Amino acid sequence: MERDPLTPEMDALWRRLWEMWQENDESDVILDAGRLEEIEAEIPELEGRIKTALAYLQRARYIQYRNGLVDGNLEPIVYDVYEPR
Repeated sequence: MERDPLTPEMDALWRRLWEMWQENDESDVILDAGRLEEIEAEIPELEGRIKTALAYLQRARYIQYRNGLVDGNLEPIVYDVYEPR
């Protein structure tokens, strides 16, 4: 499957999500507000754009995620990350 090339910050996000998903034994990863802030700190170019970046990665078929209820808040939950090459 051909995918659009990613910008360096989007590629960094994809690879970070892959690491998180692998560390969680390929189980769902909840991206709560704290985790999103950690990712933004690691990839400052995505500050304030992290949810938009996640939506782009999903549309471009790099990840799959859904929104779930976590502590009464809707948070993105990663449920599949396609392996970086």
